[in-house]
Amino acid sequence: MSTLIVERTFDAPLSDESLAAVMERLGPCLEEYGVTWVRSFLSADRCRMLCHYEAPDAEAVRASNRAAEAIFDSVWPATLLSAD
Repeated sequence: MSTLIVERTFDAPLSDESLAAVMERLGPCLEEYGVTWVRSFLSADRCRMLCHYEAPDAEAVRASNRAAEAIFDSVWPATLLSAD
């Protein structure tokens, strides 16, 4: 499995309702493509988000997000750096 980051930007601040709707749609799609959501970071203004996934490859993450109609700007592989 690879560590992948999804970058998202929103024209207007992301509402709790919109976030819940996307998460509900994403669940089955992530499972279908063998993708595991790890965590997400939402900017203080709620207009940008980074999502961390574990997946076979970047295309699995792209395909699962497209299937769920979850907008994204880019998907890229990452290496975790930690203070530990």
